[in-house]
Amino acid sequence: MQPRCEVCENFRPDAEFGDAYRVVEVQFDVRPVHLCGAHAKIAQSSGVTSFEGLRELYGEARRSFVPRRGRNATHASAGRRAGDV
Repeated sequence: MQPRCEVCENFRPDAEFGDAYRVVEVQFDVRPVHLCGAHAKIAQSSGVTSFEGLRELYGEARRSFVPRRGRNATHASAGRRAGDV
């Protein structure tokens, strides 16, 4: 399965893309990010050089369409606090 752009995946999770859809891996200071050609060009044109800058660019209010953790990251616990079920 071809990787999907992390911005597209979080903004339009059910979208279908054609054969021209290409994804590139862009290395940032914190982790690599998969972006489609359009989102990668927008980030480059905007002068984004850091992961936090990318999150700000593709954010809306307090939520960003670029997740902090990569797809293969594991969570330390099932809940937010020690007492959560």
